[in-house]
Amino acid sequence: MTFRYLPDVALADIAFEAESDTIGGMFESCALAITDIMVNPLTLRARSSREFAFGPADLDRLLYDFLTELIIAKDVDSLLFKEFSVQVDTKGGTLKASAKGEPIDRERHELRNDVKAVTMHMFGVKNVGGKWKATVVLDI
Repeated sequence: MTFRYLPDVALADIAFEAESDTIGGMFESCALAITDIMVNPLTLRARSSREFAFGPADLDRLLYDFLTELIIAKDVDSLLFKEFSVQVDTKGGTLKASAKGEPIDRERHELRNDVKAVTMHMFGVKNVGGKWKATVVLDI
C-alpha cells in the first residue's frame, strides 16, 4: 500500500489575534472574529438576543468557554450573532455577555467556514503594554 500527502488541499485550522484596551472589548473582538470566520456579518441581523454567564474561572477559561458557547449556539440552535456586549469581573473571575443575532438562513446568509471547536494550541489571554490580547486557533 502506498500513500502521499496532499498539501494545501484541506486546512483544518484558522488562527486569529484580537486586542482591545479593555478585557470586555477583547472578548467582544474575539466574538466578532469568530463570527466573521463563520459568516459574512453584513448578511446578519440583530433580531434576537441571548445572555451568557460563566465563572468563576481564569481569563483563559472564560474566553474558551464563551467562544465555545458561540459555536454550540450555531450547532445546536442554528444561531449566529453579530453584536456583543461583554463584562468581565477579573476579581471574581466571571463573565456576563449578551449577543444579538438570528437563526441561520442559508438563502440569505453568506456562510463561510463551519467552526468545529476552539483549540488549546497557542491559546491565551495576556496584557501587553496596557492592551489586552488573545490568540485563538479554531478547528474548522
